[in-house]
Amino acid sequence: MGLRVTTKAALACFGWSARAWARPWRAFLRAHPGLRVGDALEVGVGPRSSLVPLLLPLADRVECSAFDAAALPAVQALNARRLGPAESARVRYTRQDVTALQGRWDLIVLKSVLGGVHRVHDSTLADVHATIARVVDGHLNPGGLLLTLDNGRTALEPLLRHAGARRNGWRFFAREDWPPAQERHGFGVLSVASAATRLGAVGRLVDDGLYALDCALSPLARQHAVHLHVFQRRA
Repeated sequence: MGLRVTTKAALACFGWSARAWARPWRAFLRAHPGLRVGDALEVGVGPRSSLVPLLLPLADRVECSAFDAAALPAVQALNARRLGPAESARVRYTRQDVTALQGRWDLIVLKSVLGGVHRVHDSTLADVHATIARVVDGHLNPGGLLLTLDNGRTALEPLLRHAGARRNGWRFFAREDWPPAQERHGFGVLSVASAATRLGAVGRLVDDGLYALDCALSPLARQHAVHLHVFQRRA
């Protein structure tokens, strides 16, 4: 799949607001042409979202993990529809908890993980920073990369604080909430929720319209709807 993330691939991999979430991913790939690692780990997959097809061009082996092991058969079936036998043979499915990982990897990807693990009512930003440091220091091989993709807090947040996952304390991050990173890629102002998951085909049209507007608005905004940060363990 390489540097080019097609709309179809993004819809399958990112699950919701796919075009908006794919933009920071594509920016990361452009910053790392030719990236190739031995072992990669995806943490926090679900029945609608797995980045395995996007990780396989970057890694020899991919571990696909969920917090709830009961979700793994559905995730495996999702990926099986997109992968050939040779690609599937390079993937293994496990249960992993980001707060208690077991193993070391060259590349770790957390998508929509930190905001759910560190909800606003029972954790602090210091806890978020501590988790990032623990993953980098304890579970990356020397020179390895941690990628975090998370929901951002945009100027629309005051209007949305009682909607969707926000009602359950999901943490939405501002730009300044993050510890120093090797890279940061952000996108979106209006792509703060998925209409497609609620309205189906009509919702996808709404998401596509918001994405088009965000292509114009994002360069003007300081706070974005999607954050991708890159943290590296030094050799």
